[in-house]
Amino acid sequence: MTTFLEINEMQWVHLGVLLLIGSLFLYVLRTLNTSKGLWYTAWSLLAGTVACLVISITLRSVEAEYFALSNMYESLMVLSIGMMMAFLALDRWFGLRGLGWPVCLALLVSVGYATTLPTDIHPLQAALQSYWRSIHVPVILLSYSMFTLSFISSIIYLVKAYWGVDKHQPLVSVSGGRMGGDMLTQSLSHQVFSHDLEADLKQRAEQQQSAITLAESANIYDEITYRCISIGFPLLAIGIILGGLWANEAWGNYWSWDPKESMSLVTLLAYGIYLHLRVNGEHSAKTLAWVSVGGYIMMLITYFGVNLMGLGLHSYGKIG
Repeated sequence: MTTFLEINEMQWVHLGVLLLIGSLFLYVLRTLNTSKGLWYTAWSLLAGTVACLVISITLRSVEAEYFALSNMYESLMVLSIGMMMAFLALDRWFGLRGLGWPVCLALLVSVGYATTLPTDIHPLQAALQSYWRSIHVPVILLSYSMFTLSFISSIIYLVKAYWGVDKHQPLVSVSGGRMGGDMLTQSLSHQVFSHDLEADLKQRAEQQQSAITLAESANIYDEITYRCISIGFPLLAIGIILGGLWANEAWGNYWSWDPKESMSLVTLLAYGIYLHLRVNGEHSAKTLAWVSVGGYIMMLITYFGVNLMGLGLHSYGKIG
């Protein structure tokens, strides 16, 4: 019988994936049910996934005899762990029912994709044999985790804003608000052909309140996007500075205009534009959400693009 300590690295990953699937299922149910117990179980399963992946990375590091963060598989695992931990804190803080399942779905894609990549442990390349790797890379990945959460939140905002505002038709207020010509005609028709005008007006008021509620909840996701980017932006800036210090030690100069360095700077500027527009206060939340989405596209190019092309000084991180 296999004991707790005899479970190997990949078995911990598989256990984590099972817990993540369970958490995803419960978060889907939570969008339809406000049960506190349902939320706590979903949150606990996701916390269990974090524990499993942390144990997996720890076992891998012990086997490799260095901190296992040197290829795309390990990078995605650490990024996923950071994203889960950040979301667990957000969920405890805001408790939004609509955020859990998209985050869990994104995590399932990330971890699932990571398991398809080569997982062999190899000796570190000379460029990676530095204490800077354990400082610079986790900071960058944590910033990417926050940007991923901000992207998901932006998408949810855009969907909710569309259904809550753009789909919002002129509605009648029970308290005697103004109504358009079509609504007036329809109401008069109901008055002539139905004796239940009061019930009809009540139903319209409920529809109006539902639209307002959707718009208000959309604003919460706008706030989450802002807070995630407010954390991710300085983390990325610090990570770039740390990378420059590492580059100077390894290659003799702080900046080489390497493709990944250049795209990191573009990503930083993109999110800097978001923060500037947000603080400026003259742009709509919808515009800001699209800027957030654009910044995330830049981040994906930075994270995956250079690795896929295998170009530049960071080509040791290429997939496969």
